[in-house]
Amino acid sequence: MHVVVVGAGLLGLSTAQALGQDGHEVTLVEAQEGPGLGASFANAGMLSPSLTDPWNAPGIFFKMLRWLGREDAPFLLRPRAVPSLIGWGARFFWQSGRSRYEKSWASNLELGLYSMKVMDELAQKHSLNFHRGSAGILKIFRNSEEFEAGLRQAEFLARHRVATRTLDMRAALELEPALSSAAPPLAGAIHHPIDGHGDAHLFCREIEKNLRKGEAQFHYGTRVRKLICKAGRVAALDTDRGSFEGDAFVLAAGSQSVGLAKTVGVRIPVRPAKGYSITLDLDDESERPRMPVVDDSLHVALTPMGNRLRVAGTAEFAGYDEALTPSRIRNLLRVLEQTYPRCAAKAEPESLGAWCGHRPLSADGVPILGATALANLFLNTGHGPLGWTLAAGSGRLVSDLIGGRTPALLPEPYGLARFRGRRTR
Repeated sequence: MHVVVVGAGLLGLSTAQALGQDGHEVTLVEAQEGPGLGASFANAGMLSPSLTDPWNAPGIFFKMLRWLGREDAPFLLRPRAVPSLIGWGARFFWQSGRSRYEKSWASNLELGLYSMKVMDELAQKHSLNFHRGSAGILKIFRNSEEFEAGLRQAEFLARHRVATRTLDMRAALELEPALSSAAPPLAGAIHHPIDGHGDAHLFCREIEKNLRKGEAQFHYGTRVRKLICKAGRVAALDTDRGSFEGDAFVLAAGSQSVGLAKTVGVRIPVRPAKGYSITLDLDDESERPRMPVVDDSLHVALTPMGNRLRVAGTAEFAGYDEALTPSRIRNLLRVLEQTYPRCAAKAEPESLGAWCGHRPLSADGVPILGATALANLFLNTGHGPLGWTLAAGSGRLVSDLIGGRTPALLPEPYGLARFRGRRTR
């Protein structure tokens, strides 16, 4: 079968990799000039099935009300984006009810654990090099209220047989000595030993290299204008460089998948949530952290990547605006100063590698994978901040569905059909 995949980021490449393993002919069409240059380029780099809790946790509605107009808010809503979020936002907040939220978290957790298994097999088989680390992830808490909330999350993980370690300040410093100068002193920390990290962009390049050894075709700098539908099926892509025909099509273009799906009447409840990052060089090996550290209250992660440190996080609902907002970059610098002040003191503004990208966030915080109402159109989008963690498993699941194979996971929790009967625009 000839499958055309739109998007050559983490999700598109992982889908293509799985399709190639299953013996399909694969063509990738990507608007950027290379692999992983969109939302996959400079993300937080965490491979974290333990941290797959959706952003719409109980109480998020009132928190976002308090954060309105605050440039230092973990979730910032720009007024110009409100009209595009009305229907989607109602579902997002409705999903924050405790039972619905925990059901979504359980779905993400199951996919995350499966995805790490698929990635392990893939990395070992093809000797992929992407600066992978396996020391776990450390969540830090700056006051007792945040720490108590973290302990409740650890209880949820324990019910799903995922181990965590609760640490006091002394034990946290033994695990991550780079935190010795953090200010203010920490109230506590929780170590997630099954998690890890890596360079997502480097992973994309490694997968592309592996795909080129086969017969996969890449068409970069090619913008898809619409899908062409005939007799209830997608017949071709219409692009600015001609048309592309295929037997099946996969939309794995992040938040851009929404507009493309609309051209054939398919509604996807996904909206862009702009995330930011800075990346700085760490010349002094003694100052390099051993593992990612997450400040959960600010939704910011600090992740070592070889001789670099990535500081990434926060969410800004601003539609498809691509501008780097200076205040959001300053927020990341502030977290760096509080967590690793010695690193911050050496950071040069002109070499921070400031970046932003649109994370495709589904209305319930769970990715949207698999079939649509059109017989040969499939989706792999809506992962929000979890694209790196869930990529390998998502690609494998979608390829299984395309090939008529029984996936390792039940596909229903991730299917578009779960939104049927509710407004999804």
